[in-house]
Amino acid sequence: MHRLLAFSDGVVAIAITLLILPLTEIEAGPDATVGTVLVANNAALFAFALSFAVIANYWTIHHDIFRPVRRLDGHLLKLNLLWLAAIVFLPFPTALIADRVEGGFGTLYIGTLLVVSVLNLVLGSYVDRHPELTDSQPAGGGHLEAVVAIAVFATAAVISLFFPRVGVWSLLLLFPALAIAGRRTARTSESATKS
Repeated sequence: MHRLLAFSDGVVAIAITLLILPLTEIEAGPDATVGTVLVANNAALFAFALSFAVIANYWTIHHDIFRPVRRLDGHLLKLNLLWLAAIVFLPFPTALIADRVEGGFGTLYIGTLLVVSVLNLVLGSYVDRHPELTDSQPAGGGHLEAVVAIAVFATAAVISLFFPRVGVWSLLLLFPALAIAGRRTARTSESATKS
């Protein structure tokens, strides 16, 4: 189990590191200032920051999913490899949206986020349905945040097909939606504890 987590952590670290590569190609002319370089490359910097935050968030979710897991089976291993493949793919659409979101690039980026979120839900549900793989019976039903993320990403993907820039900016709806879902989950947990 430790080998799987160490491998997964390493793959995520490589993916998050690959995000910086397009930024290393930024050149500053002889008369450039930090301000002019930042303004001229604001789309690339935004794409980097967004994807860094997204991958870091997915990494913490992955750790939460695997926290109770003590044993592996073939299905869980395959699901984890699919999740890692989606994470490693993410720097590619990130580099594309740094240039432009039109032409399907924004939709590809949002679609990749959607795939990772679906895989988060599938992994978490699989662990919940197989308590023999864990050190205790998982609580189950704590997947509201994943469902909310999937709904936001699916909506943003559809919007991006018709209005690419609006689709990418609609990803910001994820923050208030997850905050609301988190509060609801916390209330449900408190109610279950009191019962």
